[in-house]
Amino acid sequence: MRGVSNRISAVIALVMMVFVALPALAENYVYTVRPGDTLWDLSDKYLKRGVAYTSRLQQLNQVSDPEHLQPGSKLRFPVRWLKIQPAPATVTNISGSAKVLVGEDKQEQSLVTGQQLTVGDMVVTGQDGNVVMEFADGSRLIIRSDSEVVLDTLSAWGDTGMADTRVRLQRGRIDAEVAPATGPASRYEIHTPAAVSAVRGTVYRVRADSDRPEARTEVLSGNVAVSGEGRSRRVPETFGVVAKKGKPPDPPRRLLPKPDISALADRFERSLIQISWPDLKGARAYRVQIADTAKFETLHVDRTVLGADIDRVNLDKDGDYYLKVRGIDKVGLEGLDAVHKFVLNARPEPPMSMQPISDTVIRESQPQFRWTVTDNATGYRFQLAASEDFGAPLKSLELKDQSSFSPTEPLDPGTYFWRLATRDNAGELGPYGDVQAFTYRPPPPGPATAPPNVTDDALNVRWPKGETAQSYHLQIATDAEFKKLVVDEKVTEPSYVLPRPRSGSYYMRVATVEPDGYQGPYSAVQTAEVPATGWWKPLLILLTFVAIAL
Repeated sequence: MRGVSNRISAVIALVMMVFVALPALAENYVYTVRPGDTLWDLSDKYLKRGVAYTSRLQQLNQVSDPEHLQPGSKLRFPVRWLKIQPAPATVTNISGSAKVLVGEDKQEQSLVTGQQLTVGDMVVTGQDGNVVMEFADGSRLIIRSDSEVVLDTLSAWGDTGMADTRVRLQRGRIDAEVAPATGPASRYEIHTPAAVSAVRGTVYRVRADSDRPEARTEVLSGNVAVSGEGRSRRVPETFGVVAKKGKPPDPPRRLLPKPDISALADRFERSLIQISWPDLKGARAYRVQIADTAKFETLHVDRTVLGADIDRVNLDKDGDYYLKVRGIDKVGLEGLDAVHKFVLNARPEPPMSMQPISDTVIRESQPQFRWTVTDNATGYRFQLAASEDFGAPLKSLELKDQSSFSPTEPLDPGTYFWRLATRDNAGELGPYGDVQAFTYRPPPPGPATAPPNVTDDALNVRWPKGETAQSYHLQIATDAEFKKLVVDEKVTEPSYVLPRPRSGSYYMRVATVEPDGYQGPYSAVQTAEVPATGWWKPLLILLTFVAIAL
């Protein structure tokens, strides 16, 4: 029985040793020996001073010859023996307005690229600000606009690559790209008033609302542990979680998929651009970002829009850009990003077309084209075509220092298209402006009126009937200059009956009026003589009535 009891005791002791050893093993930094390494050099590089760690390290790893270590072999360094040193964060990019508050009294300073930030520093971005910082382990943090971030812990474990980074997002938004953990002491945490997000190698976003103590975490790759009020939620890739102060984090929710922006143009030729995409099911709003690099460090546009479009986007220079669009669900979690690269080629900007007004009918066979003057322009390219695609332009001219042009040859009746581009003082030709269309329709000829017919009762005027929907403008006057008008009317029929006027000479002319109101030239003037009525006719009628009465 004593032998059995001894064996049981030995097993229990062994189990206890294993369980006791597990935490110690978990807190070891494992180093791979390189050629030329000695235990003394490694101890000087990694271990704290003042304690005989070198001999203890030799005993722990059972090293027989500290001067000759086997390359490729593994050495265990207990984390508690390692050096701990400050590891400042470095500002790598700034755009827009941003500042840093340093020291206990939070003295305000300007923020510059390359500046190193230490524990306690507070970074504040303005409405248009973005700040990118890099930590000791290569992790990156992008502080978006209107945000406030405090650096709580910035430490490194010697030269092991392990870092302890803890930041506090008091309000606003941040994007985190966390380097994979290089050892058991690696730590990366983002604290908000509502929850803590802890990771060891992932890409995610965190937003802390300023108007209420809530935080939202959206995981794009890897995993994040979000904890609050004694409860931790594991948030996997493509999921997000909402945390409210005083409550455990909500269960993770799947993030909205990428919006479909595959049909967007790859090239824009206007400084004010408009972008739209199909509605995404489940999205109550969208976040739209535009940057000049695929890292999206400097944002030229960062807007939340309610509909599936954004307009009046003003980009101040030409070049390559990257668009990012994501949906926002009903609880405020932002979904997966759809990214689209495009080119802006809007400058030098084309002039504004003034004449002929687009989609109008003109009557001049040699119209004058007019446009505005563009700053820094040395000339313009003018194109006129009979098709909207300008595949075979009728004219393609370089015009110097002028803002108008008239063709020397008359146009044939038909529809035409014209456009303009600016050439700047560097000789670069910009994009063409909006295509303008017009129709040239010759003026309708004045109808040839028939000779007027004067009867006892009326003066009758007739002329040939025009096209359907045309009307007529008739004038009858007692003078050849048509200053003394007897008739000045718009009529729809090609005839007119004027009750017999008093005797004298009458002059008549007719113009055709198009359905759009355009009036053509007057016809040739016709003249009619209305003779005086004889004095004896009334007397004869009276005598006839008298004779009948007798």
